[in-house]
Amino acid sequence: MRLKMTLPDDLSSALQDGVVLCHLANHVRARSVASIHVPSPAVPKLTVAKCRRNVENFIEACRRIGVSEDRLCTSSDVLERRNVARVAMTVATLMAFHRGRPAAAQHYTGV
Repeated sequence: MRLKMTLPDDLSSALQDGVVLCHLANHVRARSVASIHVPSPAVPKLTVAKCRRNVENFIEACRRIGVSEDRLCTSSDVLERRNVARVAMTVATLMAFHRGRPAAAQHYTGV
């Protein structure tokens, strides 16, 4: 909703390339992710390396914004869809910074 886009029902695969996550971080704090690899009509699927870079940039942006280490997902959680609940916790914590209430996310326990 914040990014004015509709995501598919399979949210974990929609987040897997890191593009949406990077845009979300930039929505919370402008230019927190300086470079985002995005698919193009010529190359509609990102390489694994570009996906990994996007996800790592998202996680690093979360750290700089103030998300604590114990609330961060790992790149494996996103890329390999290992722990969707952990990714959701990271996003919820990040969004609390957008709303100006980072302490509110400390009580988020999962989906």
